Amino acid sequence: SIHQYIGEEAIGTGVCSNLRETDFILSNHRGHGHAIAKGADPKAMMKELFGRVGGTSGGKGGSMHIADFSVGMLGANGVIADGCTISVGAAQAIKLLKQDKIVVNFIGDGGINRGPFMEALNWAKVYELPVLFVCENNQIAATTTTKTVTAGDGIAARAGSFGIPAVTIDGNDLLLVDQTAAKLVGEIRNGGGPRLMQAMTYRLRGHFA
Repeated sequence: SIHQYIGEEAIGTGVCSNLRETDFILSNHRGHGHAIAKGADPKAMMKELFGRVGGTSGGKGGSMHIADFSVGMLGANGVIADGCTISVGAAQAIKLLKQDKIVVNFIGDGGINRGPFMEALNWAKVYELPVLFVCENNQIAATTTTKTVTAGDGIAARAGSFGIPAVTIDGNDLLLVDQTAAKLVGEIRNGGGPRLMQAMTYRLRGHFA
């Protein structure tokens, strides 16, 4: 089984259209869409899904850990929200090496109540790291309506509590995603520190298929 990205494609496409090949992305369960949007070879990705020679990770990673370092796709992660801490680690390295790169971390709304997410927000802001957190809020955490298990005013408010500017948009509006990402990516490249974009969307299939 794989976790499909069907219905959320505008987010990955709109965000990655504003990135350079040298920029990095980190993904989650639905990493295939992100990998394609960042420039991974679809044929090599499909070989990876089937565990074949010629896959993006030699067939060793599979669906849940789809990665392609050649285009800056540092990988998906089966551990909920763990990509957040990896993304700030990559951003810390960029800052230490004084490189002109940024990191984008794609996280689902099912990960916002996990510890790594809060740790990553804190780390990113303390060190003013060049990272954009993108929450693809499809409103369902696996099979549970997210709002029923999330206290407070939600993800944008949580980012704000750490001093990280956050914006909420319609994630199914491709042009709006593109325009918003362009603004946030530009601010980050100019030394503005971390940003968060919550893109409201809805997956058209089940949690996995």
